[in-house]
Amino acid sequence: MKQSDAIIAWTPARWAELRPDTAGQVAVLPLPDTEGAAKRFMMRGGAGSSALQALTGEARIARLFIDFQTLVVRDGLDPQAVHRAFLAIDEYRFRIAPDTEGAEFEDPPEED
Repeated sequence: MKQSDAIIAWTPARWAELRPDTAGQVAVLPLPDTEGAAKRFMMRGGAGSSALQALTGEARIARLFIDFQTLVVRDGLDPQAVHRAFLAIDEYRFRIAPDTEGAEFEDPPEED
């Protein structure tokens, strides 16, 4: 799904007492969240943020990787779990190293 349609929902690992069912977990959900799945988590970002809509294309991509870093470094989520969740976002898959599991080419190279 496109970044502009992806809600990033997570609960910091350190908040296990507040939300034990989702502490240390992340989900990438489509907007609109008709089932209310994002409400299970303490934090939300991505398409749910009006600030994202105001950013330019390059700034949106930067925001995506800043969000990744925030979840991992500040909030203590497992980097591989965050990576697997973020693979649902097209812009993430197209911009990670091409030899990373889950990476894709935006325009696949033509075969000879």
